[in-house]
Amino acid sequence: MDGVVHNDKLSVTLDTCHTNDAGYNVKEDFDGVLEEFDRIIGLERLKMIHVNDSKNERGAHKDRHANIGFGTIGFETLNKIVHHPQLQDLPKILETPFVGEDKKNKKAPYRFELDMLKSKTFNPGLLEDILNQ
Repeated sequence: MDGVVHNDKLSVTLDTCHTNDAGYNVKEDFDGVLEEFDRIIGLERLKMIHVNDSKNERGAHKDRHANIGFGTIGFETLNKIVHHPQLQDLPKILETPFVGEDKKNKKAPYRFELDMLKSKTFNPGLLEDILNQ
């Protein structure tokens, strides 16, 4: 960011899957991740959170989003991030995959995932509920 003209106009989106897959310890030390973000970039530049689980282990350097609670980051961590006091005023966007094997009949998971995050309760039957809607 230092080499960018008009650097003061830049802002950043934090993506939970990308952060995990880049090797940051989102699952066990999200507060530490935020502290490092603040030190390097500045929390004042953080304007949005993309919320998604990851199909990959931390540090895999891939970008494979998973539905909330069905990846390696897990529901508990993502719920903590969504409700984190330092992030409460930031918009959060779900970036999770549609559900289903039939490519012509995949279903959007967002209403169901939002319900879980609002109630702060994981639904292990989420994928089946989405398919049966």
